[in-house]
Amino acid sequence: MNKAIEKQPTKANGDLVLQEVWRAKDTLSAQYGHDLDKLFAETHEREKVSGHPLVNAPPKRRQA
Repeated sequence: MNKAIEKQPTKANGDLVLQEVWRAKDTLSAQYGHDLDKLFAETHEREKVSGHPLVNAPPKRRQA
């Protein structure tokens, strides 16, 4: 009896969607020299210019 074998992602090839997300993350990170402060500064500048919020982060809560 022949059963259809589902191709499972392996460590060698991984999940294609996840690989694409990582590629996009690495490309974006490299554009800012892998510096999150530069990336967020640019994001806030674009936010000001556009007039629309690009990042909607909840306020930070202080720990007691």
